[in-house]
Amino acid sequence: MRTLKNLLLLSGLVVATSCDQIDDFIGGGDDDGEPEGTMFENKSALEPLVAIQPQFNFVEAYSLISSTDVLENGYRFVGAADGAGFLKDPNSDGYLYIVNSEDDYAVSRIELDKNLTPVKGEWLLNSGVADFARQCSGTMWERDIHGGSTDLFLSASENYHFDVKGIDPYIASPTPTADFGLDALGEFNWENAVPLPQGAYIGKTVIIGGDDDSNGSEGQITLYYSENGDADLNGGEVYVLRLTTVDSGTVDGDGNPVAQNAELGVMYNESNMVFGETYDFEFVKIEDGASLTKSEMEDACVAVQATQFMRVEDVDYQKGNSANNRNLFVAVTGRGPGRGTYNDWGTVYRLELDTDSPFTGKITQIISGNTDSNNMDGNLASLQSPDNICVTENFVYVQEDPNSFSRGHAAYIYQSDLSGNNIKTVLEFVVRQDLDPAGSTSFSGEYGALEDISEKVGVPNTFLLNLQPHYWQSDDFKNVDGHDFETRPEFVPGDRPFEDNQGGQIVILRGLPR
Repeated sequence: MRTLKNLLLLSGLVVATSCDQIDDFIGGGDDDGEPEGTMFENKSALEPLVAIQPQFNFVEAYSLISSTDVLENGYRFVGAADGAGFLKDPNSDGYLYIVNSEDDYAVSRIELDKNLTPVKGEWLLNSGVADFARQCSGTMWERDIHGGSTDLFLSASENYHFDVKGIDPYIASPTPTADFGLDALGEFNWENAVPLPQGAYIGKTVIIGGDDDSNGSEGQITLYYSENGDADLNGGEVYVLRLTTVDSGTVDGDGNPVAQNAELGVMYNESNMVFGETYDFEFVKIEDGASLTKSEMEDACVAVQATQFMRVEDVDYQKGNSANNRNLFVAVTGRGPGRGTYNDWGTVYRLELDTDSPFTGKITQIISGNTDSNNMDGNLASLQSPDNICVTENFVYVQEDPNSFSRGHAAYIYQSDLSGNNIKTVLEFVVRQDLDPAGSTSFSGEYGALEDISEKVGVPNTFLLNLQPHYWQSDDFKNVDGHDFETRPEFVPGDRPFEDNQGGQIVILRGLPR
């Protein structure tokens, strides 16, 4: 950009009074707050594994770190990067990126300088921990946003063990096999646990969770609630969502679906909601939820007729003011065609919590891939397994995972408005067969966290995106977190769980609208 400015100046096309206008258009370096040097360039030798789509040609992608990179202290980034949190580093002018390595059952901390260049990495959790689990999505509890006196990374445990883990992002000497379990939130197939900002319900702790389950009670939308201040992670109660109105199966004189009150004793599911229609719900308490095992929690959800969702994958809330923060968005991944379920291709819901209480609200299905199956009322025929979701003040970003079932294309990220309209494809996962040891990758790649870091780095529309190229495998990527899973008594050769060998990448996205 500076080169372009110099050329314009040398050609005599710019006079003094027009400099500010040119800076507004092409960027003015230090004078307009743009970071010096190299924030927006590839930090890794591996090119970004994303392809920006033509309608988003104003978005730029840069590789931040890949599994080909080894940092000076020996850290190597690996393993199905999923949930993440981003903080300013209190000990430098740089940043900290806390990231789950899902299939390594691990969490690491990457130290970045002021230009987002990785300088050091450490493992905060590894597969030697007693309650090892696939660490899926995650959310950073930030004291300035969510309340309390400390920041805490909430890492969701999806299977093998079922507690959300709370990890200190600043710990000086990591203890990667310590007990980080937050028992009070209950045992589910946790995909994410998302605390609402402290202004949403003043003096209350409210955490919305996603239960990535397709068995027993199937998937739940969960609520953890405490009235003991805005940062109580030990003394609250567990609740699950239950519809109080459902589709009646009839229409009015204008052909519009008619809702009716839900019947007590009936366990409803997604098929009882018509796409685009709004229904009422409540969160119902699970008695002694903190003390229940995963199996007991399944039975308890059935006993209270919790509404069933086919694998609740991710949750986020609208950014902005406190009223916005009470608007939640949930990605439900579905089960795939031919499985005999009520959600084949995946759905996205908007939940509007009531102003005075998080226990009641309204729910609307705003995006659905079920255009030719199930209720056959969807609006996005290309959608396949929505897996992660990122919500800004103005947009919803839906990220696909076509590894279990697909519609014949690699994973997309879509952008929609807050009502699920005006859907556009932002980018596509790059499938590089040369990185696959077998040379054949199908569509085995998905996304992890899409993290808006704009305010912290001081550059609008800047995001980090985690990538999981499942096809990229190497023995060089094994045993890097300080523990070899295959030394555990649970390890059975040829069976899961095992020591993972997948590579990964994190990219910087510049210019993605917020």
